[in-house]
Amino acid sequence: MGEGREESGMADMQVEFAGVKFKNPVVAASGPLGRTFEALKRSILSGVSAVTLKSCNAVPPQDLQPKPGSHVYPKPAHLFLNRYGLSRVMINWEGVPVDFTAEKEAEMIERIKPLAREHDVRIIANVHPDPMYVLDLGMFRKDLVTLMQAGPDLIELCPCPYHFPPELTYPENIAETLPAIRESNRLIFGAVREEVGVPVIVKTNGPVLYGTHADFASMGIGTFHITEGPLFYATIVDIEEMEPLVPGPGVFTYGVHRRPMMNLQVARSRALGDLELMSSGGMWNANDCIERMMCGARLVGLHTAIQYHGHGLFAQILQDISSFLDRKGLRLKEIEGAAVAKIVDQEAHEAWMRERDLADSQIKPVVDMEKCNGCSRCANCIHGGISMQDGQPVLHLDLCVRCGICESICPEEAIALERTQGIAS
Repeated sequence: MGEGREESGMADMQVEFAGVKFKNPVVAASGPLGRTFEALKRSILSGVSAVTLKSCNAVPPQDLQPKPGSHVYPKPAHLFLNRYGLSRVMINWEGVPVDFTAEKEAEMIERIKPLAREHDVRIIANVHPDPMYVLDLGMFRKDLVTLMQAGPDLIELCPCPYHFPPELTYPENIAETLPAIRESNRLIFGAVREEVGVPVIVKTNGPVLYGTHADFASMGIGTFHITEGPLFYATIVDIEEMEPLVPGPGVFTYGVHRRPMMNLQVARSRALGDLELMSSGGMWNANDCIERMMCGARLVGLHTAIQYHGHGLFAQILQDISSFLDRKGLRLKEIEGAAVAKIVDQEAHEAWMRERDLADSQIKPVVDMEKCNGCSRCANCIHGGISMQDGQPVLHLDLCVRCGICESICPEEAIALERTQGIAS
C-alpha cells in the first residue's frame, strides 16, 4: 500500500477540527438527516466522518400565545422545485420541530452512539438558542446538561441569524443589528462555557461572523460553521393558482444556487484570521466540496443533495475527492484555503482585469471543427457573431463583440477565444 493511503484504497483524508480527529472532511449536516435513527445510520454507513443531530430548542411555555411561528408550519415541509423550473433547489418551511426536545436529542445520541463508535464517526449535538432560551437561561442550561450527559463529541450552536428578522442580517443592515446579536451571544455563550465540556462550533453566516469573531476569540472559541443565514429567504409563485407556494416571507431556499455565494462567505471568513471553518450550503458533488475547502473550509457538510440523491452520494463524493488528490498529487491540507488570497485581494482582481484589457483585434473566436457536433447553440449569439451554414458554425468577426458566451455554452468545448497579439497597453 502506497504512502498516505488507507486500507480502503482511498487517499488519507484525516483532518483535525476543534482538537478532534475526523477520518475525512465530509459531514452529514444538521436537519432531517439528523432527526431519525435510520437517517443517522445511513449516513454513518455511507462513510461520513461525523453526523450532526437535528437541533433541539426551547419548549414554549404552555400559556405562551400566540405560539412561536417557527413551530406551527404544516407538513410536508420540504419541496424541491423541479416542476417550477429550478432543478436541485428546495424550499423548506419546517423550522425546528418543537417535539424534538433536548431529551429526545439526547436519547437519539445515546441510541446512535454504538454504531458511530464502531465506524469511527463523531457525533455533533446541535442546539438552536432561540429567544426563549435567552429569556430563560435556566432552561437553556438544563438542556445543555441533558445533551452533555448523552456524550456527544462536539456541540454546534446556531444562535443567529435565525431568530432575527431576516432583513436585519442582510450585509447592508448588519451594523445596526450587531449590538443585539452580540448581547444575545454574550448571554448564550456565557452559559455554554460553564455547562459544556466538549468543543463548541458556532453556526452562523459570514456577515454576522465578520462583526462578532473578536467576541468569540475572547471566549476562546475559534471554530465556526459558515452557513446560509437569511440571505436565501425567497418565494415561488404558482402562476396557475396565482399564489405563492408558501405564504409569507420566512421561507428558506436550499440547493445549488447557494454554492458561489457560500464560497465567498467562507473565503472572507477565513481571511479574518486563524479560524477553523466548517461550511454547508450549495454543495452537490466532490467538485463543490473541494472548491469549498479551497475557499477555506476544513469540513464540508452536505444535506439537501443527500435528500435529493440519497446517502450513496456521500460515498461517491469521498471516492471522487480521493481520486482528485491522487491525480493532483496533493494532500488535504494543501488545498484548504488555497484560493483565499486571490478571492479577497482587490489588487489581484485589478491585475486580472488589466491582463484582459484587450482590443477586439487582439482576440478572436476559433472553432475546432473536429470537436463541433453541429448543435447550433452558438448560433444563438445575440450579436450575430455566429451563424450556421450547412450544419457548421460560421464566424462573423465584424459582428462579434468577443464576449465569450459562445465559448462558455458550447457543450463540446469546441470554441475558444484566442489571443492574436500581446496584451494591450
